[in-house]
Amino acid sequence: MTEFHPVRDDEIARLIALWERAGMTRPWNPPETDIAAIRANPRSALLVARSGDRIVASVAVEDGGHRAWVYYLCSDPDLRGQGLGQQAMTAAEDWARRHGHAKLQLLVRRSNAPVLGFYDALGYEENAVTVLQKWLDPERERAFRENPDAH
Repeated sequence: MTEFHPVRDDEIARLIALWERAGMTRPWNPPETDIAAIRANPRSALLVARSGDRIVASVAVEDGGHRAWVYYLCSDPDLRGQGLGQQAMTAAEDWARRHGHAKLQLLVRRSNAPVLGFYDALGYEENAVTVLQKWLDPERERAFRENPDAH
């Protein structure tokens, strides 16, 4: 079992490199901005796992009231199939339980069938709600709308 710990300052560049290799970054969500926001929030955690000096997996978990939210679940593309994603979700679930949450939620694009299958195998199910959004930052909205994989 891989151990997850809160990301340290000296690991951020390696974490961003992992997210980029794994296709996790988007122009409308600069990773430096998201990492800073997660780390500044005392009701969230950005957890990483290492193998030597390498960051091999990550997961962000955030207190959302009676539920917790998961973001940036990622494993090294070269190590897929070795259980790192499942271990990252276990770390997120453990964090949520320790913080008194009854439920853990996450967002996945409907077009991402492999990831939907991954979560289905872990016991996650589609919820009967619709996610609504309103952009408050015009520059980030523009980046979102101009990107072909935005929707």
